[in-house]
This record gives sequence, structure tokens and C-alpha cells, in this order.
Amino acid sequence: MNVQKLRGTAKTLQIISGLILLTIPTLKSLAEETFIFTAPPRESIEKGIHTYAPIASYLSDVLGKTIKYEHPGNWLTYSAEMRKDKYDMVFDGPHFVSWRISKIKHTPVVKIPGGFIFKFVAYRDNKYISKVDDLVGKRVCGHAPPNQGTLRLYNQFKNPMRLPILVPEKGWRNIYSAMMKGKCDAAILPEKIYKKVDPKKENSKVLFSSNPVPGQAITVGQKFNHQDVIKIRKALLSKEGQQATKNLRKRFASPTLKAANKKEYEGVSQLLAESYGFGERQF
Repeated sequence: MNVQKLRGTAKTLQIISGLILLTIPTLKSLAEETFIFTAPPRESIEKGIHTYAPIASYLSDVLGKTIKYEHPGNWLTYSAEMRKDKYDMVFDGPHFVSWRISKIKHTPVVKIPGGFIFKFVAYRDNKYISKVDDLVGKRVCGHAPPNQGTLRLYNQFKNPMRLPILVPEKGWRNIYSAMMKGKCDAAILPEKIYKKVDPKKENSKVLFSSNPVPGQAITVGQKFNHQDVIKIRKALLSKEGQQATKNLRKRFASPTLKAANKKEYEGVSQLLAESYGFGERQF
């Protein structure tokens, strides 16, 4: 018997042996959604894929949902799309983690253990700089904002007209080296890095030490239900999860990951109070 096919946008009619069969897209195909996993554009696209794509692939298998890594390209795009709640899963610093928890209801699942403490340091023999207030109008080497260390520096100065002059450098060791070469009067360094570059404080002095905050973390948005969150956390802390996150842990020198919770990130978003789009100063 002749077979006639009538094609429409949503269904196909097939007339076979006198029977009319109605085929429509399955409920699964209609409901399938891609969830976006991202991280700050600190790496090239290639390195970003190398670091984060294995995590997205692993969690796709765990949840039975499509999760894809998306490189944001630049900080402007990253911050703008974050504020629009485009990203469903994000790995980044505690100030952004805190902001997402309070503003767009993200849930932290796992974190790099330990915490961030930043040091503002100056050349040991610099007689004109002995405290943070001495940095007004002075050159300070650090990462470009919204790096947490740089935001901590800015938050020490209530008057925007009295800010230090940031000299952007890439890489913590390069920042310290630039200061030692006289490119800047002071430098912003994580405590762990500072202990490595000048363990005995023979060449530098500490002007300021920040309060500790939790490490970087992965958060998930409201599209993931409570059971998903439990599965994600359990999966990332498992042996298989350790394998999926090995590139991330190597990138940030972390032997393992630990469970994260909302309470430990409370208030850290205040560092973003004067960053464009992230709210007004709250203190």
C-alpha cells in the first residue's frame, strides 16, 4: 500500500496499511534543557575547557541532564550574564559566591578547603610606607578588579579620591617580582603565596592582613532541585568526582574538595558593594 507522509512543524502523519499513526516529539525531547556551567575568564578558552568541561560531562551523567561548560570570554560578559542569572552552575571566588547566594538564590555545593587571607606588602627598606594609609596615591601591583585582593585594597579607602594607583600584573609571583623591581610601591598577595616568595620576610614587610574568608566554590542555581543538589555534592566528593575535578584542583593547588554551606559565605559579597552592577556599599 502507498505510504503518504505529511510533514508539519510538530508532527508527522504516516498512513501505513490503512492505519494512521500520529508521531510527535517525545516528552523527553520537548523538556530537554541545557544547563550552563561557567567560571571567570581567568584562563584561555582552551584551558577553560580543559579545566571545567570534564566536570560538566561527569555531572551530566550523574544527573541525566545536559550540562555544558561555557567560556564567558571576558569579565564584562561574565559579570553581566551572572547578574541576569544566565549561569546554572558556577565556580569562582567567595565574593561572587556570596553575592549569588543572597541575590539569585544559588546554593553552594563544594569548595576548595582553607580560606583566603590577603597581605598588602611593601619593600622592607621603604621608609615612606609603613601602613595602609601611606598607600594613598601610591602604585600598588595586583590583579585587575574584580579580583578579591584588589577589592579588599579598595575597601580600605572610604574616599574614592584617595585610592592607590593599581598597576595590573598577571600572576601572583609576577606581582611580587614587579614590586621588588620597583615597578610599584606595594603589592597584594594571598598569604599562601607570600609565605613562598618571602618566607622569612627578609625583603618585604606586611602593611595589612585581611580577615579570612572561605575558598572558591561551585554553586548551583534554582533550576536544580534539592535532590539534584544532594546528588551533585555527593558526586563531586566521591572518588569519581575527584577524577572529574583533578584539572581544577591542580589549577588551584587543592588536593581535595569539601562540602560548602551558605552560612560561611554570609557578608563576603560586601567586597562587591562598589563594583558596577553589584549594589551599593553596605557598611
